[in-house]
Amino acid sequence: MAKYFPTNEKNAGFAFFCLFLYTISVLIRPHEFSYETSHYIFIKIFAILAFLFTLISLRPIKFLPQHYMLLGFTPLIMISAFLNGWGGGGIIEAQKFFVASIIPFFLYSNLITSISRQKVLMYVSLAAALIMIYNGYLQQTSFDGNMGYGLGDSVSVGRAEIRITYLGFFGDPNDLGMFLIMNLAFLGYFYTEKGKINKMLMLAIFVLFCYGVLMTGSRGTILGLLGVISVYFLLKKAGAKLILFAVILAPIAATLMSKFGGFSSSESSANGRLEAWYAGIQMLIHNPVFGVGKGNFMDHHGLVAHNSYIHVAGEMGVPGYSLWGGVIVLSMLAGYRIKKEFSTWDDEAVTQDNKTLYAAEVKMNQTLFFSMIGFMITAFFLSRQFTLLLFIFLGMQTASHLRLIKIRPELENELFNKNMIFKCMGYSWFIIVAVYMALKVGL
Repeated sequence: MAKYFPTNEKNAGFAFFCLFLYTISVLIRPHEFSYETSHYIFIKIFAILAFLFTLISLRPIKFLPQHYMLLGFTPLIMISAFLNGWGGGGIIEAQKFFVASIIPFFLYSNLITSISRQKVLMYVSLAAALIMIYNGYLQQTSFDGNMGYGLGDSVSVGRAEIRITYLGFFGDPNDLGMFLIMNLAFLGYFYTEKGKINKMLMLAIFVLFCYGVLMTGSRGTILGLLGVISVYFLLKKAGAKLILFAVILAPIAATLMSKFGGFSSSESSANGRLEAWYAGIQMLIHNPVFGVGKGNFMDHHGLVAHNSYIHVAGEMGVPGYSLWGGVIVLSMLAGYRIKKEFSTWDDEAVTQDNKTLYAAEVKMNQTLFFSMIGFMITAFFLSRQFTLLLFIFLGMQTASHLRLIKIRPELENELFNKNMIFKCMGYSWFIIVAVYMALKVGL
């Protein structure tokens, strides 16, 4: 249920400006282009300023169940660590989660109070993606047989096949690829804007994105590209029963295909991935309530899970995964229902201006829905369960939900009632159960 601080609505313009600068610093990272400025703490400064001015100047401050679920996840981190003999480490991990996950989610979900603000951040995100692709081109063309060199201190990885990287947490090709996939929906949104030149520009950028995905050498990212396109046509053409069947079948098919090398360069790599998934499920079975503790997966297996869902389930147990997975499923199911059940507003008492605004918000909501589809697919093959990208894009999607509720208040009870919250926490386990069933066949 959305909760509000006292009214007297204020849009916190300066706080959003700080969030805009924060987004540039996090995604484009211009301060890291030069060694002299690479250690400046611009990201922290802009985050603190945005947070403080949000508390001071934004009214109302809004909360949906996702906010409370993520807050509830934080003490579970400490409890899990304490029960696994790592109390001090649990406090540190909980603090990191609060600062690097909850605060960005809170800022994006509350400060994006209009479509125009959302578009500004989408432009920043697309600009960042294009700069990353250009940086990858620099790395490709400067490859000396060992490394390719780009902006700042960014270098390519891999020798048999060069894999491009970027700065900061994009230093892993998989994170870069995930970001490109999550931006695909933004291209689709702007493609639908008026003008042939605009459409041609978006198509050209799409080709560049495909080139960037190939340069990452990330098989999970390639699957994400194909998956987002496939899900778009599935949701557009298929009925509810076929969609439900596809949702249940997808993790099983992906697991079995991994077994036969569908997304790995070698049989040993494929088996290693499946063994990590099996190890994560075993951690869950032997520690069902609080898991093995956040950050402890590698202590029990030696490698990350290469699957964000299993990684969280193994580390945080049933309550922790139910909250983390429940947040994602609740947001995604709300987006799906908006598309299928609430895409139009036929109430004759509603003014045409409100109907037009509502239609524009629905369109934006569907864009952010498909961005998160990109995360969900790529996260199935990567351990990126607490990546900042998740909480930025999830925050954008939640902001869209809040704007829709503001226009049409009855949506709050339809989409975020208590019954739906608990259902989504349960639905999130379909992925784990499906993978476990497939592993019984594949291993």
